[in-house]
Amino acid sequence: MGRKSKQAGGHNPLTYHERKHYANDSSYGTTTARLGQDSQYKFGHCGLSLHPAVEHPVATPSGFIYERSTILEYLLTKTQSLKREQIEYDQWRERQEQEHQGTQDKKRKAVVEQFESAQKVETFKKKKTDDNPLIKSSYWLAQSQPEKDKELSTRDPPPKRPPSPNSQQPLRRKDLIELDLKWNKEHQVLCAISEKTIHTQPALALIPKKDDKAQVVLESVYNDLGENKERVCPVTGKKLSKVLKLQQGGSSFASKDGVIEAKQYRPTMT
Repeated sequence: MGRKSKQAGGHNPLTYHERKHYANDSSYGTTTARLGQDSQYKFGHCGLSLHPAVEHPVATPSGFIYERSTILEYLLTKTQSLKREQIEYDQWRERQEQEHQGTQDKKRKAVVEQFESAQKVETFKKKKTDDNPLIKSSYWLAQSQPEKDKELSTRDPPPKRPPSPNSQQPLRRKDLIELDLKWNKEHQVLCAISEKTIHTQPALALIPKKDDKAQVVLESVYNDLGENKERVCPVTGKKLSKVLKLQQGGSSFASKDGVIEAKQYRPTMT
């Protein structure tokens, strides 16, 4: 028999049809499944509940859309959790400082005792210093090991503000931007200018200077406007303070960014 690499199966002793048969009937081989469009993030849906944000849609500075009640409940829960973490961190920090202070006191006391003993006159009989004669030659004994200097352990304090669910950036309640989303009968968002359905196309939120709702338009439609597009909202006619790029909806096409396949690794015989 020739070398294994020269056989029909190469380094794998099973043929292609055998691997397919075992993969379908048993837990052999790594399986890959392509994610459909239903499992992707849809534009206009809440990033937490995954339902259409119809009642009070808001956007975060990172461009994700949420239902206002859902994101406020999340911020409240996270804030309470961070308060508990801050209390635990303060208690841990206090214990570390007390241990560090105790170590420093022991060091100072040892230095003083060593100085006082050096000033005393030695007697005729030499004081026995080592009870165990192996201490000098046996470095693995616990008595011969140097004392470790206990410094303050490093631990990151909890963040001051709760992170955003998707971008993990600090998020405040006043950072939420109210949106004026226009929906069709299929619960799909429409462009405020062209009334085209927004699926996976890049979209923008036109944020006015006052506390008014932001209009959502397609980026391609907004770029086709005149020179005053960055100053005045083409829908409401109000002055704009910022143009925010919203997160695009997911797609099952390989040309789009994002994960479109799910893999489950299972050990194989090679």
